This record gives sequence, C-alpha cells and structure tokens, in this order.
Amino acid sequence: MRLKEANHKGVDVFALEGDVDLHFAPSLRSVLQAKINAHCPALIVDLTKVTFIDSTGLSVIIEYFRDIARHGGVLCLCALNQELKSIFRIVGLDRTIPMFETFDDAANAISAGGVQPYTDPALTRAEKV
Repeated sequence: MRLKEANHKGVDVFALEGDVDLHFAPSLRSVLQAKINAHCPALIVDLTKVTFIDSTGLSVIIEYFRDIARHGGVLCLCALNQELKSIFRIVGLDRTIPMFETFDDAANAISAGGVQPYTDPALTRAEKV
C-alpha cells in the first residue's frame, strides 16, 4: 500500500494505491488522525489505484468521516472501481459518504459547496450524554 499526499486548490488529497487492509489500516489511521488534529476542512481520497479494501480499511474511513465532521470538515471518495463500489454499496456507505466518479467531480463539488459536513443526530446525542 502506498499513499501520496497533495493539495489541489486548497483541498487536501490522498491518493491511495494497492490494498487497504489490516496491514495498512494503522498507517492510514495515523495520517488521517493528523488531518483531524489539524482540523482539515476538506479531504479527497482518490481510490483510482486501490485494488481491495477490507473491513479494517472501511472502519478507518468511517472513523475519519465521522470525526472530521465534528470539526466541520468533509471527506469525499473518488474513482472507485466496480469491486470497491460493490463493497461500499453492500455496507451502505454509498448513501453516507460522498463518492464521485472522478477526482475533478469531487474537487468541483467541494469548491461549489456541494459537500457538507456529515450530521447524524444519534452521534450528537451520544456526545452530550
């Protein structure tokens, strides 16, 4: 697994390559935690070169999506192959995490304000308890 970090017009970008699995998840979690600590306003995760994602990889993405929203940040995924789309669809994440066909589509949606931080009343209630 490899990760390339970039910035495109003020939006942070992680381009992942290879398998996002049990072996890579701790490293990915660490770099995403750094983004949370920095209150990253927007992150696009480009999955063009990702060949597989397992439950640990999914959980890292879900955690980031939830946690960055608490700081008003957003996450978009782009360029998922058919296998990844199926995995995200099966677990229902295609209805929660913004996903785009291309990097440009994701960048344009963020720039146009079309991607808003995730809000879940259940999470808000849990934080107040």
